[in-house]
Amino acid sequence: MPRDTALRVDKVDKIYRRPGKPPVHAVQALSMTVERGEIVALLGSSGCGKTSTLRMIAGFEAVTRGGITLGGRRIDHLAPARRNVAMAFEGYSLYPPLTVRDNIAFALKSARMAPKGVEKLVAEVSRLVEIEPILDRYPSSISGGQQQRASLARALVRRADLYLLDEPMGQLEP
Repeated sequence: MPRDTALRVDKVDKIYRRPGKPPVHAVQALSMTVERGEIVALLGSSGCGKTSTLRMIAGFEAVTRGGITLGGRRIDHLAPARRNVAMAFEGYSLYPPLTVRDNIAFALKSARMAPKGVEKLVAEVSRLVEIEPILDRYPSSISGGQQQRASLARALVRRADLYLLDEPMGQLEP
C-alpha cells in the first residue's frame, strides 16, 4: 500500500440478515482507495449502500466480508471509538439535554482535553459553520438546518484521521 494512502476499502460486503426474510446484500465487493487530503463523494440512488459503507468505515456496522485499513492499520475489527474516525450523520444525532456548545465539545471533553483548548476549538468550528449565536441553545429550539450545522461542527471539531459526512448539506438553508 502506498505511504500516502489514508483509507483502503478492500472487497467489502455488507449483508443484512433478517429473521424470516431473505438477506439483503447492501454492499457488494466494494474496493476503493482514498489518498491523504483527497475528498471523495459517494453518489448513487437511495438504498444503494452509501450510508452502509460509511457506517462500516466508522464502525457502526460490522463488515460481512473484506477489510478496511486506515493510515496503514486494519480497523474493521476495532470499536468505533478506537478508529479515530469522525462522522456527521444525516439525522443529526445531537444529544437533546445538552446545549449546542456542549454537543460540539462532547468528544473533546470525553478525551479530557483542557477546558481552554475545548473552548478555543468549539469557537473556531462554530465560526466556520456560522452557528455562534445558537451555542447556548438546545437542539429542540433550533431549526433543522442549524441542527445539521451543529452535527457537522461536532464531527469537524475532532482531530480525526478521517471525516465521514452522510448527506451533510441535506437540511441546510441557502
